[in-house]
Amino acid sequence: MNPEPAVDLQRLGTVRRLTRLASEDGFFLIAAIDHPENYLELFDKDISRVPHETVVASKLELVAELSRHASALLVDPMWSLGQAIATRALPGSVGLVAPIEQLGYTPGGWRLETKLRPDWTLEKIAKIGADGVKLFVFYRTELDEIAAGQRKLVADLVASCRELQLPLIVEPIWYPLEGEDLAEPAMRGRRADAIVAAAAEFANLGADILKVQFPGSIESAADRASATAAARELDAAIDVPWVLLSEGAGYEDFAVQIEITAQAGASGYIAGRAIWGDAVGHLPEAQRRKSVAQAGERLATLNGIVRAHGRPWAEWVSVGTAAAAMPADWYESYGGQVTP
Repeated sequence: MNPEPAVDLQRLGTVRRLTRLASEDGFFLIAAIDHPENYLELFDKDISRVPHETVVASKLELVAELSRHASALLVDPMWSLGQAIATRALPGSVGLVAPIEQLGYTPGGWRLETKLRPDWTLEKIAKIGADGVKLFVFYRTELDEIAAGQRKLVADLVASCRELQLPLIVEPIWYPLEGEDLAEPAMRGRRADAIVAAAAEFANLGADILKVQFPGSIESAADRASATAAARELDAAIDVPWVLLSEGAGYEDFAVQIEITAQAGASGYIAGRAIWGDAVGHLPEAQRRKSVAQAGERLATLNGIVRAHGRPWAEWVSVGTAAAAMPADWYESYGGQVTP
């Protein structure tokens, strides 16, 4: 049995928000609809021709359906976050995660620098009622100066998030450098090792949740065995909950990945296009409605896999421990402010 955690009075807000992000039984079952320009490309390769209202309507349709199955949603500030709150497409019972990065998108792919979205601050994210913030970083430790800057950015965000008691989800993404070929078994092994190492690094910096890539492939029995070993190594290397991202995988493959990582100790997923990719675009209404409903069904299936095999997040304390840690005047010093 794990020892009962101590009560950290200056972390109560973080615990409360993590509780809202998780299901009642402690799993992070999070649908991601925060995709920026690549979402618009599903309507038109020339994204300048996609009306703002079209994107809002599409995202809110997904928000309404996926909220029926998700413990929380990851939504963007441009087309879905404020709109989902205003229209109540996002119910109050479902948690809310906001991204803080601004990805640089070109027709050839993403730019690799890590930038925070201008005029979209942690204070605004907390004020609007979000339960967590997510940071996406392309990360290669071999690029010393860039990696050091990214670690400093995360460390600074950790400190600021702790001031606001706002959970921070870090998503470090390994990517191939010039000349690297993932068809080579040795390179696939180095990728898996790097995913594990990055998770440990950002957990040590203070991230509350790690959103990680699948550390391998599922093409063969040997590949699945290697990925299982890497996932177990990742779980042993960190002491915070971790979840799997879908990273462009098809739904069927992602379901297999979820089972492997859940068995290794993952507490859920933050999944996007694997769930709803075929429900977005200029589709006949009947087809779109069917695909949106199917997206909800996919979430329900994934939830069953996570619950059957995964490790729930929990920071339970007993009534006696809470009473001892919080006498009648505990609130006077809460938040670091002591009443004169």
